Amino acid sequence: MEGNRGSRLLPATERIAALSRVSAALMDELNEERLLHLIAETACELTGAMFAAFTLRPMSGEGQPLVPSEGHLFYLAAVVGATPKQEALFRQMPLGGEGLLAPIFRHGVSVLVSDALAFLHKPDSSQNTTSTASRTAARQAAFAYVHGQLPKEDLRSMGIPHGHPVVRSFLGAPLLDHSRQVRGGLLLGHTEPNQFTQEDEVVLVGLATQAAVALENAHLYRAAQMRAQEVDRIFESIVDGVTLIDDFGDILRENSTARLLREALTESPGGERAIEELLFAPAQRTLNDEAVQDITVIINVDENETREYLVNASPLRLPPALSGPLVDREDPTGNVSQAGSRAVVVWHDITEARRLLNERREHAETEASRALLQLILDELPTSVYLVRGHDARLVLANRAATRMWGAVWQIGQPMHEFLTENGLRVFGANGRPLVTEQLATRLVVQDDMSVTIRQHQETIRHPDGTTLPLLVNAVKLTIPNLDGLSAQTATQQRAKWEPVAVVVHQDVTALKEAEQLKDEFLSVAAHELRNPLLVLKGYAQMLLLQSARGKGSALAEWQAEALREIDLATQRLDELTEDLFDVTRLQAGQLVLHDEPTDLVALTRRVVKRQQMTTDRHEISLSTILPHIVLSLDAGRMEQVLSNLIGNAIKYSPRGGPINVSIHKEDDPEIAVLSIRDHGIGIPEDQQARIFSRFARADNALASGVGGTGLGLYLSRELVERHGGHLWFGSTEGQGSTFFIMLPVGGEYASYGNDAPSSL
Repeated sequence: MEGNRGSRLLPATERIAALSRVSAALMDELNEERLLHLIAETACELTGAMFAAFTLRPMSGEGQPLVPSEGHLFYLAAVVGATPKQEALFRQMPLGGEGLLAPIFRHGVSVLVSDALAFLHKPDSSQNTTSTASRTAARQAAFAYVHGQLPKEDLRSMGIPHGHPVVRSFLGAPLLDHSRQVRGGLLLGHTEPNQFTQEDEVVLVGLATQAAVALENAHLYRAAQMRAQEVDRIFESIVDGVTLIDDFGDILRENSTARLLREALTESPGGERAIEELLFAPAQRTLNDEAVQDITVIINVDENETREYLVNASPLRLPPALSGPLVDREDPTGNVSQAGSRAVVVWHDITEARRLLNERREHAETEASRALLQLILDELPTSVYLVRGHDARLVLANRAATRMWGAVWQIGQPMHEFLTENGLRVFGANGRPLVTEQLATRLVVQDDMSVTIRQHQETIRHPDGTTLPLLVNAVKLTIPNLDGLSAQTATQQRAKWEPVAVVVHQDVTALKEAEQLKDEFLSVAAHELRNPLLVLKGYAQMLLLQSARGKGSALAEWQAEALREIDLATQRLDELTEDLFDVTRLQAGQLVLHDEPTDLVALTRRVVKRQQMTTDRHEISLSTILPHIVLSLDAGRMEQVLSNLIGNAIKYSPRGGPINVSIHKEDDPEIAVLSIRDHGIGIPEDQQARIFSRFARADNALASGVGGTGLGLYLSRELVERHGGHLWFGSTEGQGSTFFIMLPVGGEYASYGNDAPSSL
């Protein structure tokens, strides 16, 4: 038997060559499966084995065993000399520390068995080969063998499973890692007995040791690769720029953030200086043991953009063991640089952070200013609020505004929605309900409104029926951005500029009550004056008439002149009382218009002719291309309006001059527009807003000594608006005034409101 086995031993040169191949593979081969297969083939070649198998223990990525060495917990990693069917069987079989394999997998010692069938345990007829008693006996035998208490001849085999190749000669060696833990096993088999020697056992143990080292090296290599990849990914994922620079100013490594910035700066004007400030200067300073921490560097990227960076740099000293020919370098002076001198430069773009910080600071300052403004506004007794946009969305309001409306107007809510939601209605000075578009708040934020609305009269009617008379003043503001006034308005930004206006309401309830008492007094006074005036006027006219006819005693010239003055005075008083009666009728809602089709051109021509007869220093002209224009109106009241306006033009042009009256028609909407222009003293700008009020007269008119009651314009506007029209004016002090009357040509015409802008 020995002679037969010895005849198949390889010559020494071939054995050395085979071992050299394994050694070379251990150095170069990183594929675990190919490496184990090569070692298994070499083991068969060196020992003459017919079968070879590698079993391994599952390990973690950190190289630690995932399972204990106890039990069937090893897996087949490579096999040589088996058919595919047998290999599939091996991969399904439980491998572990039972029978002859127990010393290898459980205790890490090699096993050499000359004839495995001779050591097959013969169980009792009452027991099965896989019974617990059989396993226990095999385990105890393996334990005794490992501790030198049992010779190889007494080892117990668990038997050969069905389909397993017949193995008589068996040789196995453990794969032990650096900590002497069982990593796996290299198992050899032969179908004939007595095929393996102790020399083969030594060779196999050596191969198993090499395999264990190779596996550990492969694992370390994979782990190093994984760590390097992790470091690379972490390095590239850093949002800050990180650059590694040596003491010669060469960039050894940089992440993508640093590289992109450097490339961008290289192509920009002044880029070299920027790179020097950002990278090389901090690196040189830190290599000279200077502290480089949180240094601010400002770089002008282009004419319109400036970036701000926070730079930190620190030295990186590599261990001396890592230095060598690849590390040590000579500078031009012949000095050898210190091995491992590196500088790590980290820069952080704080442009956006600085911008956000500034925005937060500005926002905090704005909020503080807004809070102060709100505090001041809340202390005001009158209602004040700010609106934006053509739909008058609320920006801010004081407490008085909430009390005035009797409801909370939400920030950003359009005015129409607020009024509708809370059942609020608004009426004009004439008592007519106003639609939202006619309110001063809405009028002032329209595109065609560019001036202030002053003393606009409105009355709020609450859902409970109570009313609140108000004087409204509204001013359009030029504010490009209101979003800082309130945090809630930040969500309401618009792409284009929006009109903004501040609106002030003054409660005039007390004034209305006083006005009502005055109206009552005027009504009584007018009524009581009328009869005495009629008597006085009648007697004066009778005396003048009788004297003119020669009846009765003749009157001296001074007596006739006195009677004529009395007649004129009573005429003026009669006109005044008539105006007072009209005012009281308007206030009481008792003034009735008697509309009928009337030619406005003919009516105006009559008034112009009649007024021309009252003055020699003025030339009153009527210009129109219309032969006639028929409207439905009260002719008497319209004559009263035109007489008042042309009469005012005459009175307030004391030096004389032309007075131009014109009429024209517009089609969309269909209206007639009449204008009266003079070149008199005009109306001061600061008094134009109240000129339509009762008894209102301009200061320059009073200073000029021109008489008047201040009721003419008030009555004229009310009468025009009762006709569904509109009366407004434009005036410059010292240059004259132009009054406009707009009347609908058939059908109902919706007026713009009670007060017209003075610039029209």
